[in-house]
Amino acid sequence: MKRFMYGSLIAAGLLAGAPAYASELKIMWYLGTDAEEQAIKDVLATYTKLKPETTFNLQIVPYDDIDNRFAQLAAAGTLPDLSKTSSMRPFIRPYLTDFAPVFGKDYLKDFVPGWAAGAKLGDQIIAAPLQVTATGMLINKSAFEKAGVDIPDIKTSWTWDEFLAKTKEVADKAAVRYPLVWDISQSRWLTMQFQYGNHIYSEDEPYKVVFDHDKATAVLDKFIGLTKTHMPPGLWSGSSSDNPKQLFTSGQAVAWMSGNWQVGGLAENASFDWQAGPTPYGTVKSSMVGGDYVIGFNTSEHVDEVNAFIKWLTTDPKAQELYTKPIMYIPANLKVPPIDYGNAKASAALQAFKEELSASPNFAATDQANPAMQYVWGPMRQSLFQATTGQITSSQAIDQIIKTAQESLTEAGQ
Repeated sequence: MKRFMYGSLIAAGLLAGAPAYASELKIMWYLGTDAEEQAIKDVLATYTKLKPETTFNLQIVPYDDIDNRFAQLAAAGTLPDLSKTSSMRPFIRPYLTDFAPVFGKDYLKDFVPGWAAGAKLGDQIIAAPLQVTATGMLINKSAFEKAGVDIPDIKTSWTWDEFLAKTKEVADKAAVRYPLVWDISQSRWLTMQFQYGNHIYSEDEPYKVVFDHDKATAVLDKFIGLTKTHMPPGLWSGSSSDNPKQLFTSGQAVAWMSGNWQVGGLAENASFDWQAGPTPYGTVKSSMVGGDYVIGFNTSEHVDEVNAFIKWLTTDPKAQELYTKPIMYIPANLKVPPIDYGNAKASAALQAFKEELSASPNFAATDQANPAMQYVWGPMRQSLFQATTGQITSSQAIDQIIKTAQESLTEAGQ
């Protein structure tokens, strides 16, 4: 997902005539979309109306710089009261509030399992799940209807072999240019590995590399095959200028491997009927779970107020809807009722993605959440390009990925 960069200091929720004992909470936040700035401002203003004694000083920061800022502020003793984050790196963990004694040990049971697992550190709960992202398949429903081919429901789904056969049939019968387009993304490819029960790291500490070479090689062989039979020529070799998003949005593809962040654009721009899922599976039904957390810092002078706000934001259905609806995010809290996002197709698609997330195994979240993964993404992408262009074999590509993953644990201090 693209992150937009901002650096201005914004005051939010400051009310005239607030009582002398009011707590102004310093909150650090990065943005996933332009619309998120107004969304978080509205959230903070709403909370201040509910709790006039709590106001906020909101600082919008670049996503790519968040960990450097944490390190600098921790060293200077000037950490904020709370922040949004996508991971809790080892260096910052000693400064994080443990929510378990306050929220209760069962607090995380209400959240998407894989993302909730990333919020734990032993018996501690060091983060509160906020929103989740889901990798999965977007389907050109109009093309299926024109071809007279049925789409299974989310719970039934279809295997990769069934899906590939159906999309090929639909493309032929409905005269759609391509059966499948796929984001040029190593994380989408890793999602396919998840769907065959394979993942990079163990789910719990002490971390080790558990990526099965033979399984991974077989899946990569299958992927290379479908780049030739189902996707635009040269899409994954770099020789094509075709854009998966443009092709699908213009109705030139039967299916698109991407994720929930595309829903808003499709709702606005697609002239055909479309839906999210079902995402095909091999031996395991899986998405890739990403997202964001909210963390509180134990260095704050207002820990109780921070805890109260974070619990409200992550457990109150109205608060979750207030934050996620305008930016078409998926709430991490599974108890939040289906949200009307103002567009029937978008609402149904985001609910479908949420259902696929809830059915995904823990490793669909823990791989991406592992800090060591930052050292793997780039080399993994290069290995995939080398394999898809025939420069190396699938087996050699997997060897390279495993070697990089093993080195990443050392680089990440694990």
